[in-house]
Amino acid sequence: MNGPNAVVEAWMAHKLGLPPSWDGGITTREERRERIRRAIVNTGRESAIAGKRPGQPCETWQALFERVYRQPLTTTESTT
Repeated sequence: MNGPNAVVEAWMAHKLGLPPSWDGGITTREERRERIRRAIVNTGRESAIAGKRPGQPCETWQALFERVYRQPLTTTESTT
């Protein structure tokens, strides 16, 4: 896992309670995205506050997911 959002992905996984090996070793960004998507949706955290960046308003888990992954949190694929 590398790139500009790697730290944010790891932080999200930790805050969502995913195990330390949440990425299963070598994974693709798509696999990690889907694991985080499921963790948010399955726990009903879409509207919960995820955190606050300096100088920015509070951000929900849905807004954070959409900012990091540049796609909607809820899709027809995420319900399967």
